[in-house]
Amino acid sequence: MIVVFRLVASLMEPYRIDMNGYLAWSRHLAESGPADLYSRFHVVYAPFYLYFLWITGIIADFLSLPGYLHIWLIKLWSVIFEFIGALIILKMAERASRRDFGRLAALFYMLNPGSLFNSSVWGQFDSIPATMLLAVIYLFELGKRNTAALLFLVAVLTKPQSGLLAPMVLYLYFKDFRFEWKRIGRMAAAIIAGIAIYLAIVLPFYKPTQLCGTTVPAFLDPFWWLFDLYLRSIGDYPFATANGFNIWTLIGGQIQEDSLPFMGLTYQWWGNILFLLSAVYVFYLLYKGKGSGRAIIYCSYLMLFSAFMWMTRMHERYLLPAIIFIVMAAVYDRMHIPAAVLTSLCVFANQLVIYIVSFRKVYWLSRWNPAAICIAAATLIVYALAMVNGYRWLSKESPARGD
Repeated sequence: MIVVFRLVASLMEPYRIDMNGYLAWSRHLAESGPADLYSRFHVVYAPFYLYFLWITGIIADFLSLPGYLHIWLIKLWSVIFEFIGALIILKMAERASRRDFGRLAALFYMLNPGSLFNSSVWGQFDSIPATMLLAVIYLFELGKRNTAALLFLVAVLTKPQSGLLAPMVLYLYFKDFRFEWKRIGRMAAAIIAGIAIYLAIVLPFYKPTQLCGTTVPAFLDPFWWLFDLYLRSIGDYPFATANGFNIWTLIGGQIQEDSLPFMGLTYQWWGNILFLLSAVYVFYLLYKGKGSGRAIIYCSYLMLFSAFMWMTRMHERYLLPAIIFIVMAAVYDRMHIPAAVLTSLCVFANQLVIYIVSFRKVYWLSRWNPAAICIAAATLIVYALAMVNGYRWLSKESPARGD
């Protein structure tokens, strides 16, 4: 029944600005391949998701599908990954001997208003890297550290914001790591495999950058290419906030350039400072939680939430990957249920407002939009609750007790 509901919901009208681009890229990839995609179109997305669009374009072309079914297939990838995410939640719950509550959490995630709206309605793919990130933590739990590290690389090649969890991944990789020849050899093999995976994903799309052969040696240019892409992508919307309802919405930063002065510095400098301070607090909680798997899950949620709340240039969808982590945290302890529900509603409301106004061909909210202010205030309250709950939970003598 849930599967049918999600499949039908995915027939809803998408967010046209994004979907028109996906359709054009998907058709071009099917017809001409990837070689000139980044030069022909203004593509600022990382390359791995484009493979999904490529496959979709081939299927749509082979079956001569009309546009609305092509869109439906594009949306279907994210829906599939949400179901995979729900399965991972269930598997991790079983390992924690909380199978029954894990089933409820998996069901909640499959019907989560924030992720459902993002994939089945909007047509975005934030659920894909979100699922990958939770899978990375799960693989570390299973002791498959090299596989986890390689999947994390793929997540970053899907969406660069995944890199926010790099400290967690590094901690888990080197936790209990013994520097002996056998383990060092495996790490070297993983590094070689990572380079091979990176090149396999990137090279079909690669075109030499402007620095190739000058500042950057030609053999390193394929690696610089990704950084160059990401630097150009974050320069597209250089605002304190770009429709992401966070702290900057509350103080008038909506569509204000983040290079503008604010209280002696700039919006961007304040955003970086506040994020770094919050990251220090998150690492403190990780320490208080003794680096347990549950502490990693909750601190990953807080790290993603902190980035959305404080950093500049945030879009309306950038809090979505935090949902899967707080849902998993709620499996471990019911005190996190309110945060899971409220975080999901905040993500949903942020997207819904932007989606609705797009039908009037309005793509940027005004600086003091009342709906944005209210949702941003609610999101800030949820963030404060999450920070306090993190201290209350992870400061316990044994955070593994559950209820």
